[in-house]
Amino acid sequence: MRRFRIGHLYRYRQEIDTALPVVDGIENFHYLTHMPGLPGLQLAKGIDSPRATDACDGRRLSVILLSSNYHKRGSAENPWHDTIEPDEGFARYYGDNKTPEVDPASVRGNKLLLSQFELHTSPDQAKRNAAAPILIFRSGAKGYKEFCGLGVLTGARRVTQYSQKNGGFFTNYQFDIAILSLAEEDECVELLWILNRRDPALPPPEANGPAPQSWRQWVKYSTPAIDRLRRRVARYHIVSKPDQVPPPKSSQRDVLEAVYGFYQGKQSRFEALASLACESSVRATGNNYQRGWLTQSTGDGGLDFVGRVDLGEGFSRARLVVLGQAKCERIDNPTGGVHVARTVARLRRGWIGAYVTTSFFSPAVQKEVYEDQYPVILVNGMRLAEEVTKLQLAGGFGSTTDFLSYVDSGYEEMVSHRHPEEILWE
Repeated sequence: MRRFRIGHLYRYRQEIDTALPVVDGIENFHYLTHMPGLPGLQLAKGIDSPRATDACDGRRLSVILLSSNYHKRGSAENPWHDTIEPDEGFARYYGDNKTPEVDPASVRGNKLLLSQFELHTSPDQAKRNAAAPILIFRSGAKGYKEFCGLGVLTGARRVTQYSQKNGGFFTNYQFDIAILSLAEEDECVELLWILNRRDPALPPPEANGPAPQSWRQWVKYSTPAIDRLRRRVARYHIVSKPDQVPPPKSSQRDVLEAVYGFYQGKQSRFEALASLACESSVRATGNNYQRGWLTQSTGDGGLDFVGRVDLGEGFSRARLVVLGQAKCERIDNPTGGVHVARTVARLRRGWIGAYVTTSFFSPAVQKEVYEDQYPVILVNGMRLAEEVTKLQLAGGFGSTTDFLSYVDSGYEEMVSHRHPEEILWE
């Protein structure tokens, strides 16, 4: 039986050959998805789908395929990078509009996802039965696609982005996706399901017969069931150094080295950039963050900046103090665990910490944070470079140095002697 397995790579060549099961020692995507008499599935575009089927229940979209280029995340070409976390059961995908003065809802990929968003969030079970499954892929090298799971749309909102290449600010869509558990199917999606959904004679309940159990449970119980149906992998989330520090000669390495070089001899002023990067990183997850102030450069006792995360709205809102530590350290040397411990030691009940560094966190530090369940936001060199790139382009600055100079110019006015809890009163 032909199927996609989470975590497996598939060879995707521009030259379509449906006769070879294996190409270059890897399963051939085009062979795997070949359905006689039907157009093949494609991943050439970020958002793609075969033509809708004129089925017995009306026009039915069989599947949507999302593809994200992981190699380009955080670059000038794609500073607002997609987030795909199969082990956490979550993906955030940016739509395909990149042009100013264009209605983002009219662009093909966005239009496709928005039409399905109505079905995916509908309280009507018949509409959910007709909803197209979302198969998510990512690629780190040209011609190779990794299957990341089966998704359900949970959110869609307009966002403002910036592109030097395409002429400035433009509006796009950001889509939130729940990645469903495939534990009952050995982490696989059977392609017979997609074939059935392309059969015009099959009504939706019958077409969805080969669907994973989590999908059928979602169709039956709707949005309230999504949290228990999410894919979650119980393990240490240890991130290696190559995934925390940009590789040499990459554009992101250039950004990180520019940051490190800019603050040599004035490391304490790195706090202003760290506070801004922490805010940008938290807001990218959809949470509301308010930047506070910086502490004095001496006698801070492990505290460099103060912020606040707001959860909920109105009367139901909860405010959490964020205590931040900023370390402008040598890029290839791991940050010291004692500094993370100092940040944690300052936390009170209901507060959270943030640690921003130009380097990376060793496995021992990550394990300690995980095992002791420290409420600390860790921002490594890779993430810092991504946020700096994003903020630089959003502000229209011509270079990283120009942006850093702008941030540094406001350092003095951000310093305050106030107590951290005072941010709760603003």
